[in-house]
Amino acid sequence: MTKPDRTGDSISMTQTLRNLSVPLDSANDLPGLSAGKVLVLCRDAAARKWLRRWLAQDNLSVMVADHPEQGLQLARSQRPDVIIVEANLRDLDGAIMYRVIADAADVRAEQIVLCASTKEVGVALEIDIYDVARKPFDWTLVSRRARIAARQKRTERDLRERGDSLETALSVANSAREQLRSRDTVDPLTGMPNQRKFGTLISNALHVIEGTEGTLVVSVVGFNRFRLIIEAMGQDQADTLLSEVGRKLQECAELAGEVLDQPGGLRTAAAANLDQFRFALMYTCDRGDKKLNEFQVQLLEFLSEPVQVAGQTVYLSPCIGTAIYPDDADNADALLQRADNAMREAQGRGGGFRFYCPEIDAAAAHQLKIEHMLHEALDQRELTLAYQPIVTRDGSRLLAAEALLRWRQPDGNYISPAEFIPIAEESDLILRVGSYVLDEACRQLDAWREAGIPVPRVCVNVAKAQLLAGDFVHIVKDALDRYGLKPDQLELEISERGVIAGDADVIQHLERLYELGVRLAIDDFGSGDAAIAYLKEMPVHVLKLDRSYTAGLTACPKDQAIVSAAIVLGRKLGLRVVAEGVETKEQLALLRDLDCEAVQGFLIARPVHSDAFVALLGKPRTS
Repeated sequence: MTKPDRTGDSISMTQTLRNLSVPLDSANDLPGLSAGKVLVLCRDAAARKWLRRWLAQDNLSVMVADHPEQGLQLARSQRPDVIIVEANLRDLDGAIMYRVIADAADVRAEQIVLCASTKEVGVALEIDIYDVARKPFDWTLVSRRARIAARQKRTERDLRERGDSLETALSVANSAREQLRSRDTVDPLTGMPNQRKFGTLISNALHVIEGTEGTLVVSVVGFNRFRLIIEAMGQDQADTLLSEVGRKLQECAELAGEVLDQPGGLRTAAAANLDQFRFALMYTCDRGDKKLNEFQVQLLEFLSEPVQVAGQTVYLSPCIGTAIYPDDADNADALLQRADNAMREAQGRGGGFRFYCPEIDAAAAHQLKIEHMLHEALDQRELTLAYQPIVTRDGSRLLAAEALLRWRQPDGNYISPAEFIPIAEESDLILRVGSYVLDEACRQLDAWREAGIPVPRVCVNVAKAQLLAGDFVHIVKDALDRYGLKPDQLELEISERGVIAGDADVIQHLERLYELGVRLAIDDFGSGDAAIAYLKEMPVHVLKLDRSYTAGLTACPKDQAIVSAAIVLGRKLGLRVVAEGVETKEQLALLRDLDCEAVQGFLIARPVHSDAFVALLGKPRTS
């Protein structure tokens, strides 16, 4: 958010020159504290004021002069790292001041030129002044650029003072430029080709094997829950894991040339890092090589081996999708896309490897269609909410109404949330979907309240992507304020499968919501990993038992034991325990015997729209 006093676009230039020199700010003149020295050569008093303030906040020592000759004298005597100068300042001979400074052999400061017009920008660029700022000025940006330039100048000075030669400095600069160029084609972390470069490598390989009996195999490699694993790690550990996976993929590329028969003795193989969560391989072999299936199995087994990261063992579940030239496609883009579609199909099946087939494209096209339809549904507000009651175990009291998303089609059929929510999460539409559900549920509770209908609170499901969005707490608070609701009238349900043990970011966001006064529930409890291990860290009010345990209550003594233990655990931790998926009287009777506090499910009521929900309030909910 831009601060209101950051710019000086409405300030008129001072018409007279005043001989004024401002000494170094004492706050920034302490030894070892200054990030660099900046000389401001400017006639505009207001601009000088804001520059000095923002530069000082960036820990820069500031000298200010509004007279050109005095500015040049300070530049020579004080040796500033950076000079910020107005474009229209001229010396007594009429020469442009920043040009005079640039031509002065005894001044080695970087210059930032403040320009009031496009013409002034053009003049500065013509004489090789590349760091310019255009009015209205964003003083934060100007100050940040000055700090970076000062850091660079001090680095250069240190190199000179240590006796490094000009050739060494040029070598470092050239190396940096080469690194910048290589980023267009190489992943900087793993050193592997990126997707752009990999496409070029595929195209080159196609030219090599054209007219031979060879084939080109392209595989895209992903990992189940890889995003969650990466997010649960610190940055250093995540980088180590990605580097290790990249190393293993490069070994796989070398192995392909050794295991498979090569067309005409020509061997082509490469590995690539497509993005943070996907890798790729390509390799040549003889057409119809029967060892190709065996190599895919070897590849899967090798990538499934656990990885050691900072003393921690990480288990990976690889998903490999493979497309083959010329059977599946005849160009690089199509091969890579179809291999990627096959990988996603493998992910949907829980892992393993999958060769491309046309049916996979049909599934991918259907997913893309759903994504486009969901965009339109959000724009046209076609999504609706149904509400399912959560009641005490004897059915005597309504505790809450859970808001459940529904998407009705023009033909009267519904698209299941189980189908479109994963697509929304993958395409980042989940943030829009989640905001819509939160707003609509709060609006409905306010409407019920205004009508005198006693619904204590609404429960809204929250995806992890929403929870980790930087502004989610503000979104929740805004929704509560918009409809005049108390925080404890809203309960946010976070699926256990979306909460990672030890994830400091998740816990921090939950704590902020807890402090806001919103009720928090762990949904699908018992379906994730290490539930009890992290439960003590989570600031929550409610445990909702996964419906799979409720379903097994009457048939599986182990499920009954788990439910009983969870109820006791919840009570000792001061949490309300809700059993989801109650569908039979026998299940309800057992839950009552186990002293479960609250229940939810088809036996009590099916999810219904808001008007029908009101009618439910007057009916018996259990028997």
